[in-house]
Formats: sequence, C-alpha cells, structure tokens
Amino acid sequence: MYSTCSDENILTLISGQSDELAFEELYNRYFKTLFNYSYSKVNDRFVAQEIIQELFVSLWQQRDRHHDIQCCKSFLFAVAKKKIISFYRKEFTRQHHYDQWELMRNDSTELPDQHTLASDLQNRYEEGLHLLSPKCQEVFILSRQGISNKHIGEQLTISEKTVEQHITKALRILREHLKEHMICALLLFPLC
Repeated sequence: MYSTCSDENILTLISGQSDELAFEELYNRYFKTLFNYSYSKVNDRFVAQEIIQELFVSLWQQRDRHHDIQCCKSFLFAVAKKKIISFYRKEFTRQHHYDQWELMRNDSTELPDQHTLASDLQNRYEEGLHLLSPKCQEVFILSRQGISNKHIGEQLTISEKTVEQHITKALRILREHLKEHMICALLLFPLC
C-alpha cells in the first residue's frame, strides 16, 4: 500500500495519523541515500549513521510539525545538512577545548624547576606553621586532617568558637607568609 504513495502523502500519514508503517516506508526509501550524502560530508561511517538516525528520530518525535512540507526529499536533505553542520560545530568546539587543555597541560609540564618549586613551597608552608603558637598550630593541623571543629574542641578541651579563632588566625598568618609564593602555587596547581 505505502510503496505506491508519494513521499508527501507518506509524510502526511506520519504527521496526521502517527502511522508507524508509513514512517518505516519513508525510512526505507531515504536512509541509504541520506547516509551516503552524510558519509560524503563527514567521511566517517559511524558518525554518518548517527546523524541520519538522529534525523529520523527527530522527524518522528516532531511529526506533528510537518503538515505543510511541499517536497519531502528536499526537506530531508535540508535537515541532514543542518545536522552535519551541527556535528562540525560540536566537533570544532570539542577540538578547541581539547587544544586549550593540551596547551595548558604542556605549559605546566614544561616547568623546568617544578619539583624544586613544590619543595620550596612545602618548606615555606612548614616555616609558616612554626610561626603559629603551639595551640594554634595543633588546632590548624587537626582541622586540615578533616576533624570537625566540635571534635577538635572536645579533644583539646577548648570551645568550638576558640577552635574557629585559631583556624582563622592560622590562615591569616600562613596567607601572609606564603604571599610571595602564591604565583608559584598557581603555576604548579592551576585552578582550571
């Protein structure tokens, strides 16, 4: 029955009656031709197949929007062309982000004194810890081990508020002590 129908009649059956057999007929008529067109543009069989499968899935999902299409073949090729362009845009964006990441990675791995800088930063941090009072240092080290302020207070028999004050003081002193080394820290451990 469907083999004698025009493309436009089949499209009308799909959009008006959600006729799955009409959709199957349209798929069988155009899949190979659209695949070959897509493959000629992307030069990758898997990608070409994905593009055409996506085209037919969206055609079915949006079937109620295709009532007034005059030429089914032109419509399908126009949609395929849009999907191919979309693929290239996504691929370009992905490649751009990969290139940026690769550039940043190469920049950070090409630091000749990276181990020396890390060691120097570690030494500077330990010097900063020694600037703290013994109680402040003890509180700060326990807080960096993941122990909650409440548990630190209980363990050292001080109030939770005092624990917070020690941590705040330690961070202020260490920040000041490490200020000149922050540029090295950013080079070693980029935020991105």
